[in-house]
Amino acid sequence: MEKCLYGTPLGEIGHLDPAKTALLLIDMQKAFVEPGAALRVMGAKATVPACEAAVQDARDLGIRVIWVKREYSADCSNMEIPRRKMLRELGVNGVLAPGSTGINSVEEPEGLTRLEDETVIIKPRWSAFFKTDLDRLLRDSGVENVILAGTTTPNCIRTTCYDAIAYDYRTIVLAACTSSQTEDIQSANLKDMQRAGAEIVE
Repeated sequence: MEKCLYGTPLGEIGHLDPAKTALLLIDMQKAFVEPGAALRVMGAKATVPACEAAVQDARDLGIRVIWVKREYSADCSNMEIPRRKMLRELGVNGVLAPGSTGINSVEEPEGLTRLEDETVIIKPRWSAFFKTDLDRLLRDSGVENVILAGTTTPNCIRTTCYDAIAYDYRTIVLAACTSSQTEDIQSANLKDMQRAGAEIVE
């Protein structure tokens, strides 16, 4: 049997009802993934095959796939102040602008394929729940379990994880489908999320 790219297959996670489960794929966009991108996360590119495998397995099992993304105005005026300051110091404009293409764009990286009928949530800050309709969308769909994948582990994955736990969702993190700037940061944050009540799937 071929080894699962992301560890324990979704279908083997205990007591997981696909009809009550959603996979949130967070910030897997070129601006965060591609080498040379302004906001590149060092480990993100290597996780693309594992993320694609998890997405495909979710579809096969009937688990809803939700693509959580970042978008900013072209002048970065609605960006977090520290990030806006950093990009202005670098002289980089139009990062994650709506409809953007290329290395600093909102596009999915090569190897990840979003289906037209799959939901997209645009979040303004780290957590997928912050100032979005995600909680309402999940509850209206009868979702009780959320599976997290994407980047970056200490920021968007972790804040989404803690908010999901606070909203009483069973929260599962696919370790091989998440990424950080260093292995130490990755390991420490996975351990912290586990201590907070998340299930870390290795």
